Amino acid sequence: MRAAEAGARVRVVARGSGKVAFGSPPWGQPRMRPESPFGRAWSLWALSYYPRPIPPPPGPDPPPTGPPGPRPGPGGLRDRFEGTVPVVEVVRIVRADAHDGRAALTVRTPGSSTRRLTADHIVAATGHRVDIAALGFLGHELRTELAVSRGAPKLGAGYVPSLPGLYFTRLPTAASYGPVMPFVCGTELASPRPARYLAAAHG
Repeated sequence: MRAAEAGARVRVVARGSGKVAFGSPPWGQPRMRPESPFGRAWSLWALSYYPRPIPPPPGPDPPPTGPPGPRPGPGGLRDRFEGTVPVVEVVRIVRADAHDGRAALTVRTPGSSTRRLTADHIVAATGHRVDIAALGFLGHELRTELAVSRGAPKLGAGYVPSLPGLYFTRLPTAASYGPVMPFVCGTELASPRPARYLAAAHG
């Protein structure tokens, strides 16, 4: 969005139909439900203001499917995006290569035809997931002793993992405390609460 507003010609290539969409604005949502940073709903309100450790499901870890829950954006993003940034919906990306010094994507369209898209730059927004094994600064012995679920640490009360004296906040806590934790609107919870637990535990 920032690139488009700075004068760049931006296109969004999305796999699937309707994947780039916006929810109803606050004034278009039910009024008899509590407000939250994500919209009006009891479930969103509870996730936003009263997150609690979520026990992992029994059995082996399921394959990664991406973090569940709402996907908030800055206020006014819809008005800035629609009509400014075109969205190209595709079934899949067939190939990525270079053509005449430019990056190129060959894509399969919903009509089963192929289309070639070229650009000066391609930004792959493939999402993210927590992988404690990739945090080299923790040390190999410490990382191998941590209890994890789908790469994220299993946290109990106080944002504490299976090893006492270690704490996590923000994105690594989302699997245990809910999807609000990684976002800016979650900083009200993601910072003061661990600070209180630290003060109580260590004076």
